[in-house]
Amino acid sequence: MASSRLFFSLCLLFVEVLALAKAQQPVDQPKMSYHDCVGKGNYTTNSTYQANLNQLLTSIYTNTEINNGFYNFSNGQDADTVYSIALCRPDISPDACRSCIRNASDSLVRLCPNFVEAIGGLDDCMVRYTNRSIFNRMEKGPYFWVYDDRVNVSDVVGFNQSRMTLLDRLRDEAAAGDSRYKYAMDQIAAPAPNFQTIYALVQCTPDLSASECRDCLYNASGLIPKCCDARQGGRVIYPSCNFRYEIDRFYDPSINSIPPPPDSTSTNTVPSPPASTSQGMEYFSSTILNLSMWI
Repeated sequence: MASSRLFFSLCLLFVEVLALAKAQQPVDQPKMSYHDCVGKGNYTTNSTYQANLNQLLTSIYTNTEINNGFYNFSNGQDADTVYSIALCRPDISPDACRSCIRNASDSLVRLCPNFVEAIGGLDDCMVRYTNRSIFNRMEKGPYFWVYDDRVNVSDVVGFNQSRMTLLDRLRDEAAAGDSRYKYAMDQIAAPAPNFQTIYALVQCTPDLSASECRDCLYNASGLIPKCCDARQGGRVIYPSCNFRYEIDRFYDPSINSIPPPPDSTSTNTVPSPPASTSQGMEYFSSTILNLSMWI
């Protein structure tokens, strides 16, 4: 009888230990949809550059004054200066944007330890950082693409023509945006025999000029024959612009208008650091061989 009680007590203790260990495990972060650890140098662990990088990324996702989903901050001096750009989809809330940037930043630093330059993102945001100035500059690499692996469209020629007509129009609309927003979204009906509506969203980092935004999206759409020809959906991500199209509406059409400018404008300097606290899509990259499912 005593041995049975001892066995039962040990079982309860084992269950409690397992429950405690599980509770202490960190919450899993969303899996990065794409990333690239750009091989242009490394920083030393516990260096000034690393401290500047961590402070810079924290200052972005804790900033509650910016609500347009675009951040271009720098931090540090001379060789230890870090530059970062973060861009969110225009149809998500500021809170969702900051949460996405935080998850992407944490994952990127973990996946690219000691790399002075890296880029990556989730479905709703993109983050990049480097030791060189990247502001007001159109860059086309590294790039990533994804396509819908469902059944291809029946009339490839007609579908492609409708898609390009839509993307061409949205490219001009996005380029006409201001220094806060450069995006456009809309839909178009593909002709018979597809009889499908194509939805698309295009976006540039708003620090680009109109011509740079237009050129970036034009070059990105030039990858369609390589990534997405005859596909029902596809997406191309450049560091400075991106586009996505689907036969299912994937964006919130209620935000399809640029809001008026705020009373005050923000600058691209790092704020004071906060107080310390203790369906099937596959991505392809210009430089990364491993694939990850888009969820």
